[in-house]
Amino acid sequence: MKPIKILLVIVFFVSLLFAQDKRKVGLVPFANETGSSKYDWISFGFEYYLYSKLSVLSGFYVPEKKVFREVLEKAGYTGGIPDERTVMHIGRYSGVEVTVSGSYKMNGNQLVLTVYYSNSFNGSLLMDATFRGPITDFFNIGRKVIDQLINLAGINVTSTEKRLLSFTFTKSITAYGSFIKAYLENEAPHPRNEMVIGLFRKAIREDPRFWEAYYNLGIVYFNTGRYQQALEQFNQVITALPNFDKPYYGRGLIFEKQKKYQKAIADFKKVIELNPNNFKAYYYLGRIEIQKKAYREAEEYLTKARKLNPEYAPIFYELGNIYYDQDRYRKCIEYYKQAVKLDDQKPLYHLKLADSYYRSQIYYNALNEVNTALSLRPDANGYFLKGITIYKQAVLEELINAFLDLLEEKPGSKKNTESDPNVLIADPVKRKKVYTDMADAFSSAIRVRPNFMEATFNLALTYHEMGDLQQAERYYLRTLQINPTLVRAHIKLAKLYTETGRKEMALEQYRKLFYIDPSLFVSNPTLGPEFHYINVFKKFRSELERQIQNEPNNPKNNLVMAKIFKAQGQYGKAANLARKVLTFSPNNQEAKKILAQIEKSSRF
Repeated sequence: MKPIKILLVIVFFVSLLFAQDKRKVGLVPFANETGSSKYDWISFGFEYYLYSKLSVLSGFYVPEKKVFREVLEKAGYTGGIPDERTVMHIGRYSGVEVTVSGSYKMNGNQLVLTVYYSNSFNGSLLMDATFRGPITDFFNIGRKVIDQLINLAGINVTSTEKRLLSFTFTKSITAYGSFIKAYLENEAPHPRNEMVIGLFRKAIREDPRFWEAYYNLGIVYFNTGRYQQALEQFNQVITALPNFDKPYYGRGLIFEKQKKYQKAIADFKKVIELNPNNFKAYYYLGRIEIQKKAYREAEEYLTKARKLNPEYAPIFYELGNIYYDQDRYRKCIEYYKQAVKLDDQKPLYHLKLADSYYRSQIYYNALNEVNTALSLRPDANGYFLKGITIYKQAVLEELINAFLDLLEEKPGSKKNTESDPNVLIADPVKRKKVYTDMADAFSSAIRVRPNFMEATFNLALTYHEMGDLQQAERYYLRTLQINPTLVRAHIKLAKLYTETGRKEMALEQYRKLFYIDPSLFVSNPTLGPEFHYINVFKKFRSELERQIQNEPNNPKNNLVMAKIFKAQGQYGKAANLARKVLTFSPNNQEAKKILAQIEKSSRF
């Protein structure tokens, strides 16, 4: 081994970099100087080894591989050993204090590995070391690098951490090569799952006690929906190696996915018992507690996960969900913003942030976020949110302008003392653009999800407001195809028919509405002047009574009459009709619902 260049730099290394609770280290891919691509796997092999070992030590923090890869790209790193300028950029974009980089080559069967430790604040080299040995010494060399970092940092290593460090992946470098090749294929842009599975199985054949390979094979099965096969892998590892934390984590993922929360909780707690630095176990415990609506416990778990890994975006997303689920939208914004900051390519994060802005009446920000989300991936809910946000933003702008105009008027003037009923989107040019943009958004939502009822109904409303009655009618009817009992759609369609002089068609909509919810007509029995104030309640009820006389056991008609009696406060008659329906239709849920409502009303 080449002598390490320490001198006074060790003082600088410890005082400047390791005065914090956690030492943030960035792992740069090792450069292959062998001249042969068949040794490319060694680079990722060292990265995987170092990441796995450093992640069990509470004194170190290594950024998520995906996040750090993005940092390397942003810093202009294209491979090889980074120069001082690149190291500085890596530090600036990632916040790491030290980068670990290096190169390797083969001299016959001898592996020669050179490691560089650089100060990411100014890019200078702190120290370097060279290791030589047969390729079979791969793990011993890796452990020496870990020991160097531990000694230089001066951190304490607990007995639990020592046990985790001593865990050996495999004694077969051939098996490890197959394992890493499987991992590389799995991380490819378009991984071939069967090839990944085949390589993990090959690694297991080469070393039947390669438990890390069994675990990762289980994860591949889990990610491809083969839960039973995944469970078999994890159980096999747990039986053989009960003090290995990873299979408990994998099994916990299955139980969490299957909503077997108590089993999942037990496994994730076992992970923490065996490896207290596994932040994802805390993260999943937090997620489960959110599902259980145990928000205080959820926040405790997620806060612990955040402390272990402050750069894992899903932690902040779930912290936001705690407050979102409790309607505390202003509070959840700060967490969703952090999730977006850490992973700005996740459409879901932008959408949830947009939704929170919308519910907080911060419409400008909501529109920006929803547009960002839609630029990443078309989404029906996103387009729907965009449509309603466009309207709310326009209304808010009109209200602000009206208020400013009000302030400019002299006290006592007519404009200052009377409200303008047309103040909302009064400008016809602006109104047309707003409605056109809304129609585009709702139409896009329907293209993504054809049976999206709310988007279809709002598109009908928008066309109605625009005066395009033909399109409005089309989409009201389409809404009712999706949901034939939607009261709002029947009311609006009846009004449209009335506006266009089709009174018989309007009357038919009111008739359908009567059979859906007759209580609407109990308190408002007559229509407007267009219908000469006809008492439709009396008309429709007479029709209903004749139908019941002809078919006394018809469940639908009896339940409509029961609803009428209930709306009129004649609970006894309503209950009797509901019970009558249940005598010949015991599982009729609507009858049961009416009886339950009557019983609840009678208690108060």
